[in-house]
Amino acid sequence: MSRMVHVIPVGVNKERLLESIRKSGYPIQKVYLVVGKDIDVDLKAVESAAAEIEKTLKVLVEVDKIKVEKMDVYAAALEILKVIKREIDSGGEVLINATDASRTMCIASYVAAQLSNSRLYMAVPKFENGKEVGIEKIEEIAIPPLKRISDDKMLIIKTIQEQGGEVESINKLIELLEGKTDDQKRYMAQRARMSYHLKGLEEDGLVEMKREGKNVKIRLTELGQAFALMSS
Repeated sequence: MSRMVHVIPVGVNKERLLESIRKSGYPIQKVYLVVGKDIDVDLKAVESAAAEIEKTLKVLVEVDKIKVEKMDVYAAALEILKVIKREIDSGGEVLINATDASRTMCIASYVAAQLSNSRLYMAVPKFENGKEVGIEKIEEIAIPPLKRISDDKMLIIKTIQEQGGEVESINKLIELLEGKTDDQKRYMAQRARMSYHLKGLEEDGLVEMKREGKNVKIRLTELGQAFALMSS
């Protein structure tokens, strides 16, 4: 049986979060608590909640922390994905518990679940007379399949990632992928094809292109880095 790993963004409602873990019914061998690096709704309250949750859980399971920029959806998703990728590569199965996640962290959790094909669940609160009185149910969120990125585009993404996430020009990218050529006709065909793929990647939010002098610098966005990570 795979080791079951839960990734859990922490807010300030520790009781609801702990109850969601208990009522989920999912096996659990390790927990990653996701907390903010420096910006949070209430940093001290979140750190206090995380410390109490860690104290409660570490009696039974292994507990670790992931520190993310909570106000940056894709940066947070990328940090979560790094941990998920490591656990998947080690044979684990990952579930993300978004019960106590902020709005930005809910989106980051969804992005991470979709890119890694992990499961996402959350507790639906129960209300009586307009007040929250517990948990109504645990709901697993269905994740639609991703738009498929072509093999040619994925090769471009991975090649840029291998260069540190940035390439100085379209010509350099062509050289890395196909080698140099003195054949003008062949070069023009290569450049047209590369420009076409890069335009699509830019429209999908996976690369950014910025003109610097005569060259166009190509850089992976954080979403592009996430794609590169999960395809490796």
